[in-house]
Amino acid sequence: MPVPSSMAQSRYQLVVTAPGDVTPAALAAVAEGLSRPVPDVAGAILRAPCVLVDDLDAETASALERLLLGLGLEAGITPHADPVAPPVALDVAVRVLDVACLPEITEGLAAFLGTSPQQAFALLATPPGLVLGGVGEAAVASLARRLGAGAEVIAAPRDDGPFDLHLAPGASLPNRLLPRLGIASASRREGVLPLGLSHHEARGLWASLGRTAGVQLVNRALLRWDLVLTTAAPVDSCHDPVTLDWLSRRFGIPEALAPRVLTQAPLALAEGWKTPEAEQARDEALGVGLDVTLEPAGFSRAGVVLVTPGEEAALRSVLARHALSVPARLPAVLAADLADLEARLLAHELARAGCRTRFIEAASPQEADNDPR
Repeated sequence: MPVPSSMAQSRYQLVVTAPGDVTPAALAAVAEGLSRPVPDVAGAILRAPCVLVDDLDAETASALERLLLGLGLEAGITPHADPVAPPVALDVAVRVLDVACLPEITEGLAAFLGTSPQQAFALLATPPGLVLGGVGEAAVASLARRLGAGAEVIAAPRDDGPFDLHLAPGASLPNRLLPRLGIASASRREGVLPLGLSHHEARGLWASLGRTAGVQLVNRALLRWDLVLTTAAPVDSCHDPVTLDWLSRRFGIPEALAPRVLTQAPLALAEGWKTPEAEQARDEALGVGLDVTLEPAGFSRAGVVLVTPGEEAALRSVLARHALSVPARLPAVLAADLADLEARLLAHELARAGCRTRFIEAASPQEADNDPR
């Protein structure tokens, strides 16, 4: 955007409006050119729109704008001291929808964050897949464009809440906090505890938790939910016209197949729904007499059982990539306790190798060793 010659004596500021397609290497070059720390420059750009450089003459402003545009940033020139409204600070999570796209998603996220693919995968596999904090809407749009349709990029205002508590397997809350949270000692369990805390309350709790391992506060708006049939439906419900009609309308389950589906608990009737839709479906299910719960998507852990081996060379290649051994007999538990994304990836790669697998509830290594399957 050339500056008119009639305004050449005015002063200008360079405004970054979006990260665009800039790479971490380009950000480092910009930071070096501005003699500023890379984290400061990267943070400012992720919070775009922002004033990157202020109080410039026309020629310098135009040259810097051309440079930034050439590096893939979206930028423009505005008059010196013109206000730029700061964006709402957003926290961002990524949910992998299509595990077949995981290599591209991982590479895209790594390139966006300036990390290794291994670090990017670790972020994706740690629920709820939180990858960015305190960024602007422009950064969210840029990330979503880079990751493609195989991933859902979820953003939520970081200060809004409500916030819930997540306990990793084996983690527990300090006893001194249980009365404050209204949790009985006997009810402690892994998973998401729906506390519904405000941002202020969440900050206070986090300060009290200190360095408690395996415990994190999660913004509920970043979660997606699975509607799980927890127990088999009574015989009457399996053939109730109202229940069968609801299953058909809600999930497209043919009425002829629905009675069999209702006996297969535990079974996910729906996966990855936003909170309002999931809560409505849960209430409808309870209304027709089904025993269902909402479980946060991606937080569960699972084991993977190899049922049939497929092509031997392909099987060995997949297992080698995951540092697993070829079992002596089948069926066999290949991995007893994997994060949801890790289990999905392993099962997908084995399926491509012609193998048949099934998921089981996560078990300790000792339990897996004693499993006769």
